[in-house]
Amino acid sequence: MFGSVILEVVIGLIFIFLLLSLLATTVSELAMNLLYSRGKNLQLALQTMLDDEQEVLCTKFFDHPLIQKLSRKGGKELPSYIRNEYFSTVLVELLRGGADERFETIEAAIADLPDGKTKEVLKTFARNANGNLTDFKKNLENWYQHTMDQATGWYKANLRKVLFGLGLVISIVFNADTLRIAERLSLDPAARQQTIALAYDFLEKREDSAARDTTLTQLQQKIQTLVEEDITSASSVLGMGWNDAPPAHIRFFSKLLPDRVWWYYVLYSMLGWIITAFAITLGAPFWFDLLKKVTNIRASGEKPTEK
Repeated sequence: MFGSVILEVVIGLIFIFLLLSLLATTVSELAMNLLYSRGKNLQLALQTMLDDEQEVLCTKFFDHPLIQKLSRKGGKELPSYIRNEYFSTVLVELLRGGADERFETIEAAIADLPDGKTKEVLKTFARNANGNLTDFKKNLENWYQHTMDQATGWYKANLRKVLFGLGLVISIVFNADTLRIAERLSLDPAARQQTIALAYDFLEKREDSAARDTTLTQLQQKIQTLVEEDITSASSVLGMGWNDAPPAHIRFFSKLLPDRVWWYYVLYSMLGWIITAFAITLGAPFWFDLLKKVTNIRASGEKPTEK
Protein backbone atom coordinates (compact mmCIF):
# COMPACT_ATOMS: atom_id res chain seq x y z
CA MET A 1 0.00 0.00 0.00
CA PHE A 2 2.73 2.45 1.04
CA GLY A 3 4.73 1.59 -2.06
CA SER A 4 1.75 2.22 -4.32
CA VAL A 5 1.23 5.65 -2.76
CA ILE A 6 4.85 6.58 -3.47
CA LEU A 7 4.49 5.38 -7.05
CA GLU A 8 1.31 7.42 -7.51
CA VAL A 9 2.99 10.52 -6.08
CA VAL A 10 5.85 10.01 -8.53
CA ILE A 11 3.40 9.66 -11.43
CA GLY A 12 1.66 12.86 -10.35
CA LEU A 13 4.92 14.80 -10.21
CA ILE A 14 6.08 13.44 -13.57
CA PHE A 15 2.75 14.43 -15.11
CA ILE A 16 3.04 18.00 -13.81
CA PHE A 17 6.65 18.23 -15.01
CA LEU A 18 5.51 16.98 -18.44
CA LEU A 19 2.77 19.59 -18.77
CA LEU A 20 5.01 22.46 -17.68
CA SER A 21 7.86 21.20 -19.89
CA LEU A 22 5.51 21.11 -22.87
CA LEU A 23 4.45 24.68 -22.14
CA ALA A 24 8.05 25.89 -21.72
CA THR A 25 9.24 24.07 -24.84
CA THR A 26 6.36 25.39 -26.93
CA VAL A 27 6.82 28.97 -25.72
CA SER A 28 10.57 28.81 -26.37
CA GLU A 29 9.96 27.29 -29.82
CA LEU A 30 7.54 30.11 -30.59
CA ALA A 31 10.08 32.71 -29.44
CA MET A 32 12.88 31.10 -31.42
CA ASN A 33 10.72 30.98 -34.53
CA LEU A 34 9.99 34.68 -34.12
CA LEU A 35 13.67 35.46 -33.55
CA TYR A 36 14.87 33.05 -36.28
CA SER A 37 17.25 31.46 -33.75
CA ARG A 38 17.60 28.20 -35.67
CA GLY A 39 18.58 30.11 -38.79
CA LYS A 40 21.06 32.22 -36.86
CA ASN A 41 22.53 29.09 -35.30
CA LEU A 42 22.95 27.56 -38.77
CA GLN A 43 24.51 30.76 -40.07
CA LEU A 44 26.98 30.82 -37.18
CA ALA A 45 27.96 27.21 -37.88
CA LEU A 46 28.53 27.91 -41.58
CA GLN A 47 30.53 31.02 -40.78
CA THR A 48 32.73 28.87 -38.57
CA MET A 49 33.27 26.51 -41.50
CA LEU A 50 33.66 28.95 -44.39
CA ASP A 51 34.67 32.30 -42.99
CA ASP A 52 38.22 33.51 -43.10
CA GLU A 53 39.14 37.13 -42.64
CA GLN A 54 37.98 38.15 -46.12
CA GLU A 55 34.70 36.18 -45.91
CA VAL A 56 34.99 35.05 -49.52
CA LEU A 57 32.96 31.83 -49.45
CA CYS A 58 30.39 32.44 -46.71
CA THR A 59 28.85 35.55 -48.26
CA LYS A 60 28.60 33.90 -51.68
CA PHE A 61 27.16 30.75 -50.12
CA PHE A 62 24.16 32.53 -48.58
CA ASP A 63 23.64 34.53 -51.79
CA HIS A 64 23.42 31.38 -53.92
CA PRO A 65 19.95 30.92 -55.52
CA LEU A 66 19.50 27.44 -54.02
CA ILE A 67 20.10 28.76 -50.49
CA GLN A 68 17.93 31.80 -51.15
CA LYS A 69 15.15 29.44 -52.22
CA LEU A 70 15.40 27.62 -48.89
CA SER A 71 15.14 30.89 -46.99
CA ARG A 72 11.76 32.07 -45.81
CA LYS A 73 10.02 35.17 -47.16
CA GLY A 74 12.00 35.32 -50.37
CA GLY A 75 15.42 35.19 -48.79
CA LYS A 76 14.73 37.79 -46.11
CA GLU A 77 14.86 35.18 -43.33
CA LEU A 78 17.62 32.66 -42.79
CA PRO A 79 16.91 28.99 -43.57
CA SER A 80 16.66 26.82 -40.47
CA TYR A 81 17.98 23.70 -42.21
CA ILE A 82 20.16 22.89 -45.24
CA ARG A 83 20.56 19.30 -46.46
CA ASN A 84 24.05 17.83 -46.70
CA GLU A 85 23.89 17.39 -50.47
CA TYR A 86 22.73 21.00 -50.93
CA PHE A 87 25.77 22.19 -49.02
CA SER A 88 28.21 20.18 -51.14
CA THR A 89 26.45 21.11 -54.41
CA VAL A 90 26.48 24.85 -53.67
CA LEU A 91 30.08 24.84 -52.45
CA VAL A 92 31.31 22.94 -55.51
CA GLU A 93 29.46 25.37 -57.79
CA LEU A 94 31.04 28.32 -56.01
CA LEU A 95 34.50 26.80 -56.39
CA ARG A 96 33.94 26.06 -60.09
CA GLY A 97 32.66 29.59 -60.68
CA GLY A 98 30.65 28.51 -63.72
CA ALA A 99 33.59 26.76 -65.37
CA ASP A 100 33.70 23.12 -66.49
CA GLU A 101 33.33 20.24 -64.04
CA ARG A 102 36.91 19.03 -64.25
CA PHE A 103 38.38 18.35 -60.83
CA GLU A 104 41.45 20.40 -61.73
CA THR A 105 39.20 23.47 -61.92
CA ILE A 106 38.11 22.93 -58.31
CA GLU A 107 41.69 22.39 -57.15
CA ALA A 108 42.75 25.62 -58.85
CA ALA A 109 39.88 27.52 -57.20
CA ILE A 110 40.91 26.19 -53.78
CA ALA A 111 44.50 27.28 -54.42
CA ASP A 112 43.25 30.81 -55.17
CA LEU A 113 41.37 31.11 -51.86
CA PRO A 114 42.83 33.37 -49.15
CA ASP A 115 45.13 31.57 -46.74
CA GLY A 116 43.34 30.22 -43.71
CA LYS A 117 41.76 27.17 -42.10
CA THR A 118 39.02 26.86 -44.70
CA LYS A 119 41.54 26.68 -47.53
CA GLU A 120 43.61 24.05 -45.72
CA VAL A 121 40.54 21.91 -45.00
CA LEU A 122 39.40 22.04 -48.63
CA LYS A 123 42.91 21.22 -49.88
CA THR A 124 42.94 18.17 -47.61
CA PHE A 125 39.55 17.01 -48.91
CA ALA A 126 40.67 17.49 -52.52
CA ARG A 127 43.88 15.56 -51.91
CA ASN A 128 42.01 12.69 -50.22
CA ALA A 129 39.51 12.54 -53.10
CA ASN A 130 42.28 11.69 -55.60
CA GLY A 131 40.58 13.55 -58.43
CA ASN A 132 37.16 12.00 -57.81
CA LEU A 133 34.42 14.66 -57.59
CA THR A 134 31.95 12.30 -55.91
CA ASP A 135 34.45 11.52 -53.15
CA PHE A 136 35.23 15.22 -52.75
CA LYS A 137 31.53 16.04 -52.33
CA LYS A 138 31.20 13.19 -49.83
CA ASN A 139 34.06 14.68 -47.81
CA LEU A 140 32.29 18.04 -47.85
CA GLU A 141 29.03 16.46 -46.69
CA ASN A 142 30.76 14.63 -43.82
CA TRP A 143 32.43 17.89 -42.78
CA TYR A 144 29.10 19.69 -42.89
CA GLN A 145 27.33 16.93 -40.91
CA HIS A 146 30.01 17.01 -38.22
CA THR A 147 29.66 20.78 -37.94
CA MET A 148 25.86 20.52 -37.77
CA ASP A 149 26.16 17.98 -34.95
CA GLN A 150 28.25 20.52 -33.06
CA ALA A 151 25.76 23.27 -33.89
CA THR A 152 22.96 21.10 -32.52
CA GLY A 153 24.94 20.82 -29.30
CA TRP A 154 25.27 24.61 -29.13
CA TYR A 155 21.56 25.00 -29.81
CA LYS A 156 20.57 22.51 -27.10
CA ALA A 157 22.92 24.12 -24.58
CA ASN A 158 21.36 27.52 -25.26
CA LEU A 159 17.88 25.99 -25.17
CA ARG A 160 18.54 24.52 -21.70
CA LYS A 161 19.45 27.98 -20.41
CA VAL A 162 16.32 29.42 -21.97
CA LEU A 163 14.19 26.58 -20.57
CA PHE A 164 15.53 27.08 -17.05
CA GLY A 165 14.76 30.81 -17.08
CA LEU A 166 11.39 30.22 -18.69
CA GLY A 167 10.73 27.29 -16.36
CA LEU A 168 11.37 29.47 -13.33
CA VAL A 169 8.94 32.09 -14.62
CA ILE A 170 6.30 29.43 -15.33
CA SER A 171 6.83 27.87 -11.89
CA ILE A 172 6.22 31.21 -10.19
CA VAL A 173 3.28 32.23 -12.41
CA PHE A 174 1.47 28.93 -11.77
CA ASN A 175 2.95 28.56 -8.27
CA ALA A 176 4.14 25.12 -9.35
CA ASP A 177 6.10 24.35 -6.20
CA THR A 178 7.39 20.76 -6.43
CA LEU A 179 7.59 20.36 -2.64
CA ARG A 180 4.05 21.61 -2.17
CA ILE A 181 2.68 19.46 -4.99
CA ALA A 182 4.40 16.37 -3.55
CA GLU A 183 2.92 17.13 -0.13
CA ARG A 184 -0.56 17.54 -1.58
CA LEU A 185 -0.29 14.29 -3.52
CA SER A 186 0.98 12.33 -0.53
CA LEU A 187 -1.66 13.62 1.92
CA ASP A 188 -4.74 13.85 -0.30
CA PRO A 189 -5.84 10.48 -1.78
CA ALA A 190 -8.63 12.11 -3.81
CA ALA A 191 -6.25 14.62 -5.42
CA ARG A 192 -3.80 11.81 -6.07
CA GLN A 193 -6.37 9.66 -7.86
CA GLN A 194 -7.68 12.59 -9.91
CA THR A 195 -4.13 13.43 -11.00
CA ILE A 196 -3.49 9.81 -11.96
CA ALA A 197 -6.69 9.85 -14.02
CA LEU A 198 -5.58 13.05 -15.78
CA ALA A 199 -2.19 11.50 -16.52
CA TYR A 200 -3.70 8.36 -18.05
CA ASP A 201 -6.15 10.45 -20.07
CA PHE A 202 -3.26 12.56 -21.35
CA LEU A 203 -1.32 9.48 -22.45
CA GLU A 204 -4.33 8.10 -24.30
CA LYS A 205 -5.04 11.29 -26.22
CA ARG A 206 -1.58 12.49 -27.14
CA GLU A 207 1.45 11.13 -28.91
CA ASP A 208 5.02 12.07 -28.06
CA SER A 209 5.21 15.88 -28.13
CA ALA A 210 8.89 16.32 -28.96
CA ALA A 211 9.88 19.61 -30.55
CA ARG A 212 9.22 19.69 -34.29
CA ASP A 213 8.82 22.30 -37.00
CA THR A 214 5.35 23.86 -36.79
CA THR A 215 3.77 27.10 -37.83
CA LEU A 216 3.51 30.01 -35.43
CA THR A 217 -0.28 29.64 -35.40
CA GLN A 218 -0.03 25.97 -34.41
CA LEU A 219 2.41 26.82 -31.62
CA GLN A 220 0.08 29.52 -30.30
CA GLN A 221 -2.87 27.12 -30.39
CA LYS A 222 -0.82 24.50 -28.56
CA ILE A 223 0.04 26.98 -25.79
CA GLN A 224 -3.62 27.97 -25.46
CA THR A 225 -4.74 24.33 -25.23
CA LEU A 226 -2.09 23.47 -22.64
CA VAL A 227 -3.00 26.39 -20.40
CA GLU A 228 -6.78 26.27 -20.79
CA GLU A 229 -7.23 22.52 -20.58
CA ASP A 230 -4.37 20.41 -19.22
CA ILE A 231 -2.58 22.75 -16.80
CA THR A 232 -5.83 24.31 -15.56
CA SER A 233 -7.25 20.86 -14.80
CA ALA A 234 -4.12 19.79 -12.93
CA SER A 235 -3.94 23.11 -11.07
CA SER A 236 -7.50 22.82 -9.78
CA VAL A 237 -6.77 19.34 -8.43
CA LEU A 238 -3.38 20.07 -6.87
CA GLY A 239 -3.99 23.57 -5.57
CA MET A 240 -1.46 25.21 -7.85
CA GLY A 241 -1.89 28.94 -8.34
CA TRP A 242 -2.18 31.73 -5.81
CA ASN A 243 -5.65 31.25 -4.35
CA ASP A 244 -5.00 28.20 -2.18
CA ALA A 245 -4.06 28.24 1.50
CA PRO A 246 -0.42 27.66 2.56
CA PRO A 247 0.65 24.02 3.05
CA ALA A 248 -0.24 22.31 6.32
CA HIS A 249 3.27 22.42 7.81
CA ILE A 250 3.50 26.16 7.03
CA ARG A 251 0.27 26.77 8.96
CA PHE A 252 1.68 24.72 11.83
CA PHE A 253 4.90 26.76 11.99
CA SER A 254 2.92 30.00 11.77
CA LYS A 255 1.57 29.27 15.25
CA LEU A 256 5.03 28.56 16.67
CA LEU A 257 6.98 31.32 14.89
CA PRO A 258 4.46 33.93 13.74
CA ASP A 259 7.16 36.55 13.02
CA ARG A 260 9.32 34.28 10.89
CA VAL A 261 6.96 31.94 9.12
CA TRP A 262 6.52 34.03 5.97
CA TRP A 263 10.27 34.17 5.40
CA TYR A 264 10.29 30.42 5.74
CA TYR A 265 7.32 30.17 3.38
CA VAL A 266 9.08 32.27 0.75
CA LEU A 267 12.33 30.27 0.98
CA TYR A 268 10.41 27.00 0.91
CA SER A 269 8.46 28.11 -2.17
CA MET A 270 11.62 29.35 -3.92
CA LEU A 271 13.23 25.94 -3.43
CA GLY A 272 10.14 24.25 -4.86
CA TRP A 273 10.09 26.59 -7.87
CA ILE A 274 13.78 26.02 -8.57
CA ILE A 275 13.29 22.23 -8.45
CA THR A 276 10.42 22.58 -10.92
CA ALA A 277 12.53 24.79 -13.20
CA PHE A 278 15.35 22.23 -13.24
CA ALA A 279 12.81 19.50 -14.04
CA ILE A 280 11.53 21.55 -16.98
CA THR A 281 15.05 21.77 -18.47
CA LEU A 282 14.99 17.98 -18.97
CA GLY A 283 12.38 18.53 -21.66
CA ALA A 284 8.94 17.16 -22.48
CA PRO A 285 10.17 14.04 -24.38
CA PHE A 286 12.08 12.89 -21.28
CA TRP A 287 9.05 13.24 -18.99
CA PHE A 288 6.68 11.74 -21.58
CA ASP A 289 8.82 8.60 -21.91
CA LEU A 290 9.26 8.37 -18.13
CA LEU A 291 5.53 8.76 -17.54
CA LYS A 292 4.79 5.88 -19.92
CA LYS A 293 7.36 3.66 -18.19
CA VAL A 294 6.15 4.43 -14.66
CA THR A 295 2.47 4.00 -15.53
CA ASN A 296 3.33 0.63 -17.08
CA ILE A 297 5.08 -0.36 -13.85
CA ARG A 298 1.99 0.68 -11.88
CA ALA A 299 -0.28 -1.26 -14.23
CA SER A 300 1.84 -4.41 -13.97
CA GLY A 301 1.80 -4.17 -10.18
CA GLU A 302 -1.95 -3.83 -9.79
CA LYS A 303 -3.73 -6.82 -8.27
CA PRO A 304 -6.37 -8.47 -10.45
CA THR A 305 -9.94 -7.78 -9.37
CA GLU A 306 -11.40 -10.65 -7.35
CA LYS A 307 -14.56 -12.19 -8.75
